[in-house]
Amino acid sequence: MSLQVPPDLAKDLPAMPRIANPVDDAERRINAAVQRLDGAVRKAAAECLAEGGKHADYGRHIEVTMRGPRFLSYTMTDSAFCGGAHPNTGTSAIVYDLVSGAPVDWTALLPPALTGKVALQTEMDGSRMVSLSSKRLFDLYLEAYRPRTGQAKADADDDECREAVAMPNGDEPPAMTVWPDAKAGGLAVQFDLAHVVQACADVVVVPVATLTAEGANPVLTDAITAARAARPAP
Repeated sequence: MSLQVPPDLAKDLPAMPRIANPVDDAERRINAAVQRLDGAVRKAAAECLAEGGKHADYGRHIEVTMRGPRFLSYTMTDSAFCGGAHPNTGTSAIVYDLVSGAPVDWTALLPPALTGKVALQTEMDGSRMVSLSSKRLFDLYLEAYRPRTGQAKADADDDECREAVAMPNGDEPPAMTVWPDAKAGGLAVQFDLAHVVQACADVVVVPVATLTAEGANPVLTDAITAARAARPAP
């Protein structure tokens, strides 16, 4: 799939890549949707700069994590200082179904044990994105999070982060953001942490083999496998 990137919205504020030469209504709907996301972040950045004064700053980094087959996936990582004690950072994701042009319905792609409680959470730019609060998905995240290396110092350095991610919401699983990652070959999972331990908020990728064993829809797993195979050799 060919994408094109419009001019930056402002300094450090890139525009969302669009589908070049859309061929059907679904692709046109996706382009219209990402244009609305550009409008949301432009508004959020303007409000931040007005609130924070001359030292305020708002930036965004965008990645396209999958560009077909079947799905188009973006992650947006925002960093903002609008005054106050410290800057804020946050990663959001949106995944579109190239057949319908709508955001994906995770309950149709993942089994109930992996979706858990589905909710909308407000992101830094004010947009509302889907989150999944699932104990099983959280367990898979923890299993792959910063595996121990057997090197005492390295493992000790990561212990604080292991503790920070273990129970961020007490006994409840956190609200997790997920997206397909063609490069890594799986489903990426991340969630926000308190600012003091934000550096511990790693992205963990659940591989296709695990997703298959857990009962994920082959529409998702086959698409990720095909997307990874189609990537150019490094």
